[in-house]
Amino acid sequence: MRIARASFPKGSRYMRLRDALGAVFDDSRFAGLFPTRGRPAEAPWRLALVTLFQFAEGLPDRQAAEAVRGRIDWKYALALPLADPGFDSTVLSEFRSRLIEGGAEQVLLDAVLTLAHERNLLSAGGRQRTDSTHVLAAVRALNRLECVIETMRHALESLAVVAPDWLLAHAQPDWAERYRHRATDDRLAKNAARRAERARIVGQDGHALLAAALDPAAPSWLRQGSAIEILRRVWVQQFYLSAEGVQWRTAEHGIPPSSLFLSSPYDTDARLGRKRTTKWVGYKAHLTETCDEGRLHLITHVQTTAAPVADGEATTPAHTALRDRGLLPAIHLVDTGSLDAELLATTRRDFGIDLAGPARADERWQAREGKGFAAAYFNVDWERKEATCPQGARSSSWTPALDNRGVEVIKIKFSSADCGACRHRADGVRGTRARRSLTLRTHERHIALVAARQRGTTAEFAALSVVRAGVEGTISQAVRGFGLRRSRYVGQAKTHLQHAATAAAMNLVRMAEWLGGADLATTRRSKFRALMAKVA
Repeated sequence: MRIARASFPKGSRYMRLRDALGAVFDDSRFAGLFPTRGRPAEAPWRLALVTLFQFAEGLPDRQAAEAVRGRIDWKYALALPLADPGFDSTVLSEFRSRLIEGGAEQVLLDAVLTLAHERNLLSAGGRQRTDSTHVLAAVRALNRLECVIETMRHALESLAVVAPDWLLAHAQPDWAERYRHRATDDRLAKNAARRAERARIVGQDGHALLAAALDPAAPSWLRQGSAIEILRRVWVQQFYLSAEGVQWRTAEHGIPPSSLFLSSPYDTDARLGRKRTTKWVGYKAHLTETCDEGRLHLITHVQTTAAPVADGEATTPAHTALRDRGLLPAIHLVDTGSLDAELLATTRRDFGIDLAGPARADERWQAREGKGFAAAYFNVDWERKEATCPQGARSSSWTPALDNRGVEVIKIKFSSADCGACRHRADGVRGTRARRSLTLRTHERHIALVAARQRGTTAEFAALSVVRAGVEGTISQAVRGFGLRRSRYVGQAKTHLQHAATAAAMNLVRMAEWLGGADLATTRRSKFRALMAKVA
């Protein structure tokens, strides 16, 4: 302690954490992950704290282990003597494996949140906000032809290790040259016909290898290997069998959706995602944080999903996790992608949360015309199951149904006689024989959606939108300061552990700065905008 304080007279981030918060973790949280017999392991609480320090500074395992041996501020925070020799870097990867195998990825974040709650830095209620960002998998993005070639190479490489004699007996002589190099688009033919021929040849090669591996005479353990299973799945998605043999699958013959489509043989959890103009292969990270004015902002929940998963599908799981931790907010600020009519209704009913965000506008042409004949201007009597148009005509039918996404709706139709005689017919109906119809959500959802749209026009909502926009600063910190946007590992489970550790490390850093007297940063403005503000 004397040497650390002499070396850091103004203190350091990790020393402040130790002085103010203590050890952060205790071994009892990790007791179920370690055997009760055998050689004693390194203290789990230290390994957990080193893991967070490691993610806070973006260090690989080897450099993190060296920091434990060589940095005084780390030794101070870990309660180690100066002469402590540390541990081998492989201990850190083994610790992460134990977390994943034990389903304890959230323990790192939960412990930090518990500590923050005990120190009165975090409480339930108040405001929280959520946003998501794309995460690149630790694999190359491959086009379809590259993917099948790499899948074949992956299978051959794996079999060369686990079943070399069997592979020698079934491999074709020209495979050695054909799959010698890694598949890259610049090495493939540019001509469409030659690329199609290459795909056909690769398809035949993979089909022959699969036929040999799945033959009853082949060793049974061979069929259970991951390489053969990945090859089978990719070939089902990319090829089909016809009378002419193995054929390259096109949209006409059914290509699986991105939620099922394997984009790489090296990470079977990674999927192709698209958000506006951005396309990537990997995952999504959803971050939820507190945002009460004048208080420390802490990340309360992190969720990792496949890239194509819509943001709205992560809203209810986030609320469930926050309820389990006793950290439900009073107001949850989200963007349009994280709410819909059903979420607006069920979130208040099931969790008691005010879900606030810009609701999707009515995009029907009647609403865009702005002449008062949009669905919002119809009077709906839910008890009598009847709707009245702005001109006073009453609906002729009321039918519960399902839309093309399987959502429960109400289809309301008016009579052709009323619509045909209406002098405003062209403002609500198009076509000579058409009559006006409405498609509304069910009662509870419709009321919630209408209320959200009306709320979006108020000054109160504009102020809340400013607060919600602040989550972009957290995304920026996570991406630029903690490397959130690039997965360090392969697979969704390990990627989620990275995200949970990153969120816990961000919280520790924020707590250290807050305890050191730092204020929340303000939004930076460009020089030009600041100059023009003086004129205004």
